[in-house]
Amino acid sequence: MKRNFLQWTGICLLALSQPMQAQRGEWSLVWSEEFNTDGPYNAEVWEPERGFVRNHEAQWYQGENAYQKGGCLVIEGRKEEKPNPLFRAEGRRDWRSEREHTDYTAASLTTHRSFSFLYGRLEVCAKIPTAGGAWPAIWLLGKGMSWPSCGEIDVMEYYRIDGVPHILANAAWGNDRPHSAVWNSKKIPFSHFTEKNPRWADEFHVWRMDWSPRSIRIYLDDELLNDIPMSETLNGSIGQHLNPFRRPQYLLLNLALGGDNGGEIDPKAFPMKYEIDYVRVYQQLTPRDSIILSDPCILADSLTQTYYMTGTGGQLWTSRDLNRWAGPYRVAETDSTSWMGKHPQIWAAELHPYKGKYYYFATFTNEAIKIDTVRGNVIPRRASHVLMSDQPCGPYRPMADATYLPASQPTLDGTFWVDTDGKPYMVYCGEWLQNWDGTIEKIELKPDLSGSVGQGKILFRASASPWSHEVEDGKDRPNKVTDGPYLFRTGTGRLGMLWTSWIDNIYTQGVAYSESGTLDGPWVQESQPITPPDFGHGMLFRTLDGRWLMSVHSHKSVQGRYIRVPHLFEVDLSGDKLVVGRMVEGEWK
Repeated sequence: MKRNFLQWTGICLLALSQPMQAQRGEWSLVWSEEFNTDGPYNAEVWEPERGFVRNHEAQWYQGENAYQKGGCLVIEGRKEEKPNPLFRAEGRRDWRSEREHTDYTAASLTTHRSFSFLYGRLEVCAKIPTAGGAWPAIWLLGKGMSWPSCGEIDVMEYYRIDGVPHILANAAWGNDRPHSAVWNSKKIPFSHFTEKNPRWADEFHVWRMDWSPRSIRIYLDDELLNDIPMSETLNGSIGQHLNPFRRPQYLLLNLALGGDNGGEIDPKAFPMKYEIDYVRVYQQLTPRDSIILSDPCILADSLTQTYYMTGTGGQLWTSRDLNRWAGPYRVAETDSTSWMGKHPQIWAAELHPYKGKYYYFATFTNEAIKIDTVRGNVIPRRASHVLMSDQPCGPYRPMADATYLPASQPTLDGTFWVDTDGKPYMVYCGEWLQNWDGTIEKIELKPDLSGSVGQGKILFRASASPWSHEVEDGKDRPNKVTDGPYLFRTGTGRLGMLWTSWIDNIYTQGVAYSESGTLDGPWVQESQPITPPDFGHGMLFRTLDGRWLMSVHSHKSVQGRYIRVPHLFEVDLSGDKLVVGRMVEGEWK
């Protein structure tokens, strides 16, 4: 029978590949390993470390020492002599290669390839070994930087300090010296727990981490062990002064023996068993129709099996099912010494994968810099720019060039396209407040997207639209606004572009097609809008199961304030034109 198993009436805990929507108070279960079936652990989730890995430990790590039995994952330490394949009798040796045989084996399992998360609640129910030499752990590491700049969170460590058993709750990050960490560590004598419960070591206990943008709090059986303020966890120069705990981390479960901290190993304690009843991750999720967000752009990332949504505001939401979203998280890290200033406005952000990297196309505005005054309108510095990250969840940071477009020209709503010439381009809007007839333009980008090449070229103007118009000075005339370009190809290979303008005070989206099949056009406008009134700034994405959807926001003016909410429409791209289908009401299935 499983210990401390939480019962939810009528709710099935699903596999990793499917979204989980079990509710636990204000938290939603988003990922779980329950270890219900006897036999091998799930190799699609858990990746075993192998060999002598760290901290001069005595054990050889191998996947064979981990298995599922009795509703638990068992990590077993064994006293067994095995040849050391790293052994070197002569020449330069280190601690991994100096011993001819290994006397002990154990296991360390990670979710490095399968699962990582940013913020939320982690719960692990486990029974830990406490014999001499035992060093069990529940911990997390970040990616993309070397240790400790990647960040380390130790939800649980057990080992002896000066011969006295302790339970520890720690976090570590980088300073200005290689492989040197800043630690926030709480070391609680084991007697603190056994004095209250002499049978403590024979029972299962729940370790919990509550991780938010404000703090990392670590609990044991609801007792707070450590409260780590996120304001203090900044890396040194090696870690580029970034906060590693504002990036996703993956899980590790391991049983180490001896080494730097484990102490003297009790040879009578084998086989030594570390039993994990369950591992659960919860996040506070928001229904899609409860999110206020302009210009929603959704990236469906097959590598992480996750949807990432961003837009105006420069923050990020994540989801497994397009229905409930975790966030928002701050992911854009601009250069405060650049033209953007310390706190730029961020509009219409988009995420685009390209050649193994992820790029953040967005509009940045610095109200403190005035570049022009046209017809009484003071125009601030506003431009489309590109940031880059190694992973879809960011952080996204500037690249080489300080500007992509002329400082004297206000531009917005940049998007990305690789044209038939194989070159990357930014397609963007020229601000109507300056030119009084908004444009959609293109500019070539450098091969690594780190800057632009040459000058922009106008593709068409707002006045080309047959469907958008406004009344000015008592006369009906074409609307001046160009907004939200987004490019796509139909099933027949035809190049199309979504873009948005206005019909009087109604926010409206249309489509144009290129007769040449390239960005150079000429562009022919469809005669009618393609979405209902007051929906616009759309983009297209293919879901993780291969279906096409359009993400747009609805537009409503309430007491002079725009209220915009993300919505999804089904679309058909199989023919010669984009056909917009029904709006997805409620949950996407």
